[in-house]
Amino acid sequence: MAPSSELPPPATSSLGLRMRSGAMDSETSVRRRIAEGDTWSADAGTQAQSDLGTRDEPRARGVQTTSEEVQEDRTRRLRDRLGLVPREGQSKVRDEAAEAFMVIFETFLQRFEGDQGSDEWGARVYMRQLAQLRSDEGATVYVDFGHVMAHDERAAQALVENYLRLEPYMARAAARARTKAGGGSGDVTVSVHGLPAQQRIRELRSDRIGQLSGVSGTVTRTSEVRPELVSGV
Repeated sequence: MAPSSELPPPATSSLGLRMRSGAMDSETSVRRRIAEGDTWSADAGTQAQSDLGTRDEPRARGVQTTSEEVQEDRTRRLRDRLGLVPREGQSKVRDEAAEAFMVIFETFLQRFEGDQGSDEWGARVYMRQLAQLRSDEGATVYVDFGHVMAHDERAAQALVENYLRLEPYMARAAARARTKAGGGSGDVTVSVHGLPAQQRIRELRSDRIGQLSGVSGTVTRTSEVRPELVSGV
């Protein structure tokens, strides 16, 4: 009898059937859990989006709210320092507290008297400085913080707490006083020195950002200052 060319089917044991069935059940279970997880994630995301907006929006809104609160608190404290009463309907662009400080600082530059001089300015030390800017070709006036404190203590405290905000108004006040002193026209930089409290550089923290601080340290390296060529022929 000739042998058959057909191969017999592979033998399948009951153990192999159980393993295959268990694998199919596991795969089905995993797919069902993934589907349920996607549904849950989509529902949760929809609910979160409906309550809080987009994922990035709550953080941005929180930072903006915190920044506005800090700015409002600083404005309120500056008004309290200068004795200003907020008016209803005032412009949000115009900084009335800073402008009031500018008037106080300009008056200080024009009227403060220190050591008696022999020129026309007498004891008005800052008007003398501003008048000499023309001949010295300078653009910086050096102000002693103790003089500001003696002239107006509230303005001095406001200057310390809100220096970054008030610095442009100080420069404008100095420029106006420079014109009145005959020191020419142009921008003026105000350099404040003589603060009573000194801090080490390592002690500076983020809460001092925007405030006027005096620092002390040790210079470990210096470099030569070379002139800059502005134009050449």
